Amino acid sequence: MEMTGMRLLALEDEYLIGLDLERIAEECGARSIQLTATIGELQNLISGNAEYDIAILEVQARGASSLAAAAELQRRGTPIVFTTAYDHEANGVAGFPDVPVVPKPYGKSQIVRAVASALAKSGRSPASRRDGASGEFV
Repeated sequence: MEMTGMRLLALEDEYLIGLDLERIAEECGARSIQLTATIGELQNLISGNAEYDIAILEVQARGASSLAAAAELQRRGTPIVFTTAYDHEANGVAGFPDVPVVPKPYGKSQIVRAVASALAKSGRSPASRRDGASGEFV
């Protein structure tokens, strides 16, 4: 499944991996991607009124957990994909049994499969997303 027209929120604290994630999203047709590097930035975006079709979150960014932010996004109905460099989290994240986890390093196919899985589990698809937010790659 591609990401055509989707609005992505991403947490990635490693600059080059973040650039690669932006490239993947762009190649897959995403409408926009809001990339953050810290939990604080992520929480500021979540507290705003912007809506996202999916969030791709690193489990630990700069030593801080993204799980509280992930729970808030799920409460709002936003499907989640986790990424992690830690082997013990690659088989699942405690408290998030249905959330796909993509171990690092990853490539386009792993991200696309995880996004498709998260959307299928949530019952959402790019075609059923809410319209209204526009954006550019940032």
